[in-house]
Amino acid sequence: MRAMKNIIVSLAAGLLSINLAHADICADMRAINTQAQTHFDGWKKDRNDKVYGSNFMLDGAESCTISGNSDGYACVWKFATPADLGRAYQKMVGEIKACAPLEKEAPGIVNDKPEDKSQGNLRRELEVTGFDYADAQALVMIGSMQLTGAKAGLSRNELKFSFIKSFGRN
Repeated sequence: MRAMKNIIVSLAAGLLSINLAHADICADMRAINTQAQTHFDGWKKDRNDKVYGSNFMLDGAESCTISGNSDGYACVWKFATPADLGRAYQKMVGEIKACAPLEKEAPGIVNDKPEDKSQGNLRRELEVTGFDYADAQALVMIGSMQLTGAKAGLSRNELKFSFIKSFGRN
């Protein structure tokens, strides 16, 4: 009986680790960089407004799009609380900092000072970290935005990942 219980506990732990496993953002960025060479043609879905939908989604993202000029890929995650957003932002920034360079050189990292603006009943808090992969002619931006307002209990907590490929840089 005890052996059976140990097997069930081990099996359950294995299944939980599969469900909770996080995708490899470093591998995803290499795939994005490769697709950027062909202007994301293999990932484009229907075009609406000024963007294409993407059939390649980063783990847990609510939506992923390709810019209308096909030089950028972006994903958005939404969170219930500012604390959840803050943890996700710090985690993604840390994971990307730990990635190997896209080409040969490590990226230059720029952290914008957090910005807090209020206008009427609306308050917006924004923080952005950028990774400039100069030799790969790519820029990765991670942004954390909280928008709150007194009317109708507005609360939006979004994390955005953007990958922009510059084909004109030398």
